Amino acid sequence: MRLAAIAPIAALTLAGFAAPALAQSSAEEIRSALVGNTFQGDMGSSEYTSYFGEDGTYADPSTTGAYTITDEGVCYPGTDYGCYQATIDGDQLEWSQDGKPQGSGRILEGNPLGFGETENAG
Repeated sequence: MRLAAIAPIAALTLAGFAAPALAQSSAEEIRSALVGNTFQGDMGSSEYTSYFGEDGTYADPSTTGAYTITDEGVCYPGTDYGCYQATIDGDQLEWSQDGKPQGSGRILEGNPLGFGETENAG
């Protein structure tokens, strides 16, 4: 009987030790971490890698386009993508949209995969 009385108390005590959720990063924090660097991780059920250029252009293996960073997050004007909020902790980034998790991964320094780069013709 004592064990049955202790179990709910133990469960409540342990729940109090859960790590707090990180707050959404500000536009300035997103700019500082992402611009000039590459995100590599997953979005939904597929892998996703994209370089965020300093000129406001993103590039991935198959496309390039414009992005902006606002108080709404990382936005893709002229597309159906909308805006994604980011929570950044060191080199870890979690994407969400409308309060729902959308993906996560790492921020890689620079453009290690060369997305969006063109070779100068001779």
